[in-house]
Amino acid sequence: MALSDGQLSSLADFATARAERLRSGPVSIEAMRQHMDAGDAVLLGDFPGAPVRFVDRWWRAGEAWWEPLEEASVAALDEVARRWALSQQAVFTQQDLGPVEPQ
Repeated sequence: MALSDGQLSSLADFATARAERLRSGPVSIEAMRQHMDAGDAVLLGDFPGAPVRFVDRWWRAGEAWWEPLEEASVAALDEVARRWALSQQAVFTQQDLGPVEPQ
């Protein structure tokens, strides 16, 4: 049995509302750990206070919750993460080439 257009629209609205609720509300420490274990959330790095990328935004750990960061912080961290990825790529590419002889 196929869903009607109204039912499909309702499901889409529900999915959008759920995603927005996930993006804007705090996430428990345990729930975020589960998202990280599943690969749905990724730490920026292995250092104290490292933010986590989850549902298209960055989060910081509080005492009992992960809290979403403001949009301006999200944009800044996106740029930091992009630069970090590029630097890691350069390091690993250099390692693959072997040592560079001084000129």
